[in-house]
Formats: sequence, structure tokens, C-alpha cells
Amino acid sequence: MNPFRIMLLASSRQWRILPRSLLWLALGSSVAGAAEPSIDFTGVSGALQENLRAGLSLSTEPCSAPEWRIKRLFRRADEELDRAARALGYYRIKLEKNLQFKQPCWQATFNIQPGEPTRLNQVTIRIDGEAQDDAAFIKLLKATPVRPGSQVHHGDYETLKGEIETLAAEHGYFDGRFIRRELKVEPATDQASVILHYQSGQRYRIGTLVLDQETYDPELLARYLKINAGDPYDAAALATMHRALADSGYFELVSVKPDYQGAVDGRIDVRVELEPIKRTAYRVGIGAATDTGPRLSLAYDRRRINRFGHSLQSKLTLSSVDSSLGVEYLIPMQRPHIDQLSIRGGYRELDTDTTTSDTATIGLRTLGMRGGWNETRYLDWVSEESIIGDETTSATLLVPGVSWARTTADHRMQPRQGSRLNLELRGAHESLFSDASFVQLLAAGKWIQPLGKGRLLLRADTGVTFASTFTELPASYRFFAGGDQSVRGYEYQSLGPQDTDGTVVGGRYLLSTSLEYEYPIQGAWSAALFVDAGNAFDGWSDGLKRSAGVGLRWRSPVGPIRLDLAIPQDRSQDSFRIHFSMGPDL
Repeated sequence: MNPFRIMLLASSRQWRILPRSLLWLALGSSVAGAAEPSIDFTGVSGALQENLRAGLSLSTEPCSAPEWRIKRLFRRADEELDRAARALGYYRIKLEKNLQFKQPCWQATFNIQPGEPTRLNQVTIRIDGEAQDDAAFIKLLKATPVRPGSQVHHGDYETLKGEIETLAAEHGYFDGRFIRRELKVEPATDQASVILHYQSGQRYRIGTLVLDQETYDPELLARYLKINAGDPYDAAALATMHRALADSGYFELVSVKPDYQGAVDGRIDVRVELEPIKRTAYRVGIGAATDTGPRLSLAYDRRRINRFGHSLQSKLTLSSVDSSLGVEYLIPMQRPHIDQLSIRGGYRELDTDTTTSDTATIGLRTLGMRGGWNETRYLDWVSEESIIGDETTSATLLVPGVSWARTTADHRMQPRQGSRLNLELRGAHESLFSDASFVQLLAAGKWIQPLGKGRLLLRADTGVTFASTFTELPASYRFFAGGDQSVRGYEYQSLGPQDTDGTVVGGRYLLSTSLEYEYPIQGAWSAALFVDAGNAFDGWSDGLKRSAGVGLRWRSPVGPIRLDLAIPQDRSQDSFRIHFSMGPDL
């Protein structure tokens, strides 16, 4: 048999390999009742069987299809199966087929002998022009499965051609074209060859790069740029620039417009249109939780104080248990989309059944990102007066600290899978303008994993205090447990070491865990089962408090809302408690 040549265009559908999801969608059609057609393949399995079934028009016909149409498509099966097999490199298949019309539905069987697959004995891929030495093209050709000895796969061949053209467009080889693209097959010898010759031409460069705005200092915005005039054109670098400017918080609209039509002498001018965000923003929030009761928050943001990107954020929160006022002045650093300097001050008033505290804070922070973690380094001056039981504590502390946080989620409001992890180290020493010496380590994590139709939620919080005189620490640096976000079934901050009067005074250590399963019941509503355990204590040998319960969840337009009924193991205070909370899962 003479060798023959098969020429495939990128838009060709003749050799298209259907994805598995479309295959099962096609097979999902059913007739009235439970009757479905039976199409069985023997002699093949895996990807070959899937592609044969996907390429068979007969597989889309229901039981109710007229007999004449089933027979016509059955006669066409030889040609369709041969074409589907060739797409995966099987050029000499033999098949026996049978069609029967029995109740309750027609049945077709195909016994296939695929033979030996055709393999590539020669692969010639040539890139000429400036792209020849481009690292991205070198990496692409090293990773392609189209190589000598591999089985012929028309999908891989078409993918490689498309990837070369896409990469050329992304890297500015706008004059690039294929000079030759061939897939030659010799079925008689089960061998094939690939010849791809791509002429990239020159790589275009950025001509002028203009940021169309008059609001901010150009030197500030230049820090966001990963590409400049004269650099080789790179679509990824332009996308990174767009994302950085959009995430800066300075602009309402960011539009990057390369002038492809006006390109001259291998240079493309780029214009970035920037629409500044409104200078002032106000926010009002209303919420509620069992721990804090009804809550009102008012926020005022001055997003643009000057041309250098300085901004001001302030927030007032009012509730019967926990009220606070905070003001923060933010200054962008050398990498403004990553690093910021913060000067902050605040006042907090906490009034629970066990403690009362008034805390004033002035601090300096640097905000940045390290290895995928949000890192915060801070130095806080803290003045706190607290009443814990019958004891009054006044302390002034200079507290340096560092914290790391990372959150990943497949959906911001209702994640099916995700995690949150927070780590913090802080402390103070009497020799450094402080009334007490201590070191604290804190860690908190939450993990969400899909389980069946529902979600499994695991939460853990822990803290350790090293202090020679623990009683000198104010309330905000002691650990308490119990409440909506701790051990449900117990009142907010009601768990921990007690004084001689039975009043909870807080502990050196904290451990709190929760295991919850949430199952959707209808629409935006879900039901939950949970088990909590934890306590605050002065010795790890002290026992944990436990609880269990059921809950109801509603994915409201403003975020998840939770209602829980929790039964504590220790019922000396309450036989059960109702918990209400709202806010993101992570």
C-alpha cells in the first residue's frame, strides 16, 4: 500500500476527540421509563473505547428513535469507528457488529480488534526567527508529547500547533506563520512522521507606554509596572500590570490598550486608561451574634489623601459587649501592591460576664507578602485597664509581634474546598517600657473539604503563654474559651481557670476544636451536625469541655447566616444554648 498523507487544519473537526464530559452527556438521554439503548464494545478499553463511543452517532439515539434511522446509523458505524480509532493512532482496526431490536429497547454490539497502534518514527519541529532562542518556546517543545516513539494522537498534534501560535501571539511574534505542517502516516508499517516548521519573524517591542491619568504621582504608578517602553512585548506582563493597577485600590477602571493596528518598525504603543476611584467612601453595617448581641458599624475611608497614594481608614463598631474605634493611615512602600506601612490608633471597650476592659492602642505596622503568606510586623503601645473577677489590673505594654496569614478557597462566599491558617508571635519585656514580661504563640486554622453532597468543616485554635507573673497580664492577653466561634453550648468567654469565687479569670493556654458536617437541604438552606471541644487553662492536664448540636445555615445575599442549638457536656450553667452568627466561612 502506498503511503498517504493526512493534512489537518487547526479548525478541522474530523479528528476531534470529544471530552469525557460530553460523552456522558450524550449517553445521558433516556426514554420513557427506565429503558435505555445498549451499546457494548468488546476488545477495547480506556481512552480508545471512550473515543469510539463518542464518535458513534448511534450513541445519541434514544429507544424511541424509528427503526429505519437506527439501521442507517448502524451502517455508518464502520466509517465513524474507523475515523475515531485513527484519531488515537489505530489505523487498521477490524470489527464485527450486531444490531438487534428487542424489548424494551434496541441493542448494538461491536467486537473490535484494534491492531497495533501507529507510532511516530520521525518528528521534526523547527522554529526559525527570533523565537528560536526564546525560553518559552524551548520549554514548550521539551514538554510536548509529540516526540519520536510516541503513539500517534491527532489531538496532541493539533494542540501543539495551537500552542505554538498562541505562544507566538502572547510573546509578540505577530508576523509568525507555519511554513509547513504535516502529519504523514504509513498504515502498512504502523509508522508516522510529523513535520512542523514555524517562522516567527521578529519579536515586537513596546514603543511608548502611557498611563493616562493626572491624579497620582507617576513615580508611584511606575512601581506597579513589570514592563516598560523598549521591552519585548509580553501579554503576561501586560496582564500582570493590569491586575496590579486594578488591585491597587486607586482606580475604578483600568484599561490596557495596545495599538496593534498602528505598529511601526516592530514597535507597539500601549496606552493605559485609568479612571480614579471616588476619593471618599462611607459604609454602614448591621449585624448580630450571640456573643456580642446586635452590632452596628460605621466606616469612613479617605482613599486618596495625596498624589503619593496615602490613604486613611477608620471604623466605629458598637455593641453591648464589644465596642471599638480604630483609625489607620496607610503609606505605600517600594512594592505598593505588596508592601505598605501603617500607622494606627484605636480604643476598645469589652464588657463580658467575667471581665471588663478598656484598651488604648497606638501602633506601627508593615504589611507585606512573603512566600504566599500575608505577613504583618508590628509594634504596639498598649495601655489597658481591666477588671477580672475582683482583681483590677492596669498595664502599659510595648508589644512587638509578627503574624502570617493565608487563605485559599474555590469560592469566596460559599467555598466547597478551602483553608485558612493564621500564625502569630508577640511579647513584651519589663526592660522595654512594659509593666510585664511575656511571650505568646497563637495559631488558628480552618479547613473545608467536600464530602458527598455536603461539606466537612474542621476548625482548631490554640495559644501558649510564657510569663513569669501571669497575673500581671491584662484581660486582652489572657485566653478564654466558649461562644459562637469557640466551644458552642457555653457562654462567650465563660470557660477558663477560675478564682476562689468561681469567676473565670483567663488562662495561660488555649485549645479549641470543632468538627462539623453541613448538608444542603433545599436551595440556599443547609443543615449541620457538629461536635466542639476546648478550654482555656493553666495546665495542659486540665480537661476539655465538650458540646454537640445541630444547626441551620442560610446563604443570604450578605453572606452565610448560622443558627445553632448546642448541648454542653457540663450542664451546670445551661442545659442548652442557641447560637446565632454571620460572616464568611473562611
